[in-house]
Amino acid sequence: MTLEQRSDSAAAGHEACDQPIRSLEILNQCVPLFETLKDPNRQQLLVQLVCHGPQTVGELAESSALSRTAVSHHIKLLEQAGFIEISKDATRRICSVRADRWLPLLDELSSALKADLAAAEQCRA
Repeated sequence: MTLEQRSDSAAAGHEACDQPIRSLEILNQCVPLFETLKDPNRQQLLVQLVCHGPQTVGELAESSALSRTAVSHHIKLLEQAGFIEISKDATRRICSVRADRWLPLLDELSSALKADLAAAEQCRA
């Protein structure tokens, strides 16, 4: 390899290191998820649904220290963020996890962060 080719190769490698990072784009898409889950009550309700399956608002309220009104508020926010879906059965609202809406995005974030870390290590080498 000539000196000129090495210089071109180094410049190309440097440009690749200066390109925007893919994980930043995905992180921005995840912000609403993280904002929703920053509240410990919503974390608890989501984990309750993950562990025990679909439950009514009343059942969620009974198994937590929250009032039925507070549970309704938090599940509404979880639904808006795409973590759960709420179906109506006569007079009851049944909450269930919709992992297909948010797990793929979190998986994509994990993959992008791993790829960006590997690329950054290669650029520093």
